[in-house]
Amino acid sequence: MHNFRATPQSRADIRATSAQLRQSLGLAQQLWFPALEVVELVMPKLDKEYHFQVATYEELGSSHGLTIRDGDEVSIMLREDIYERAYAHEGRDRGTVAHELGHYLMHARSPALHRNFGGALKSFEDPEWQAKCFQGELLVPRHLVMGMSVYDVARQCGVSMDAAEYQLKLYAAGK
Repeated sequence: MHNFRATPQSRADIRATSAQLRQSLGLAQQLWFPALEVVELVMPKLDKEYHFQVATYEELGSSHGLTIRDGDEVSIMLREDIYERAYAHEGRDRGTVAHELGHYLMHARSPALHRNFGGALKSFEDPEWQAKCFQGELLVPRHLVMGMSVYDVARQCGVSMDAAEYQLKLYAAGK
């Protein structure tokens, strides 16, 4: 059971958020989204209360990344091995970066994120599902990948083969 419940959002809502981000950065028609560059270099210029940190394994343990709010300040932390692999364009680790960016955009400043005191969450109100959905929608934009092969999506979007296959199956099913 997850500890937090987010404002409900559909896949279409999250797709619109990722498209809006791409548009605002002038990347709406680009297959490759520079996720690490955005969280490390762009976001600090757009939000003076945002911080990016690379943390050690000792600091984060099994967590690959975290988005943390402390008052008005928000930080994205990536474990150093994840950061290094994302920097080397490893798809799974680029996905972690996009996932944390999703938490930042959808949850870090949201007053509607609140404790869940029981019962299973519906996926559309689960912040982890929302961030995973954002990750896929951001890195594998539907409007650009329709008709592409799994291999081409993985290579050109910089995601793992599993992520490319997952997103293409969703899109093929009309989601």
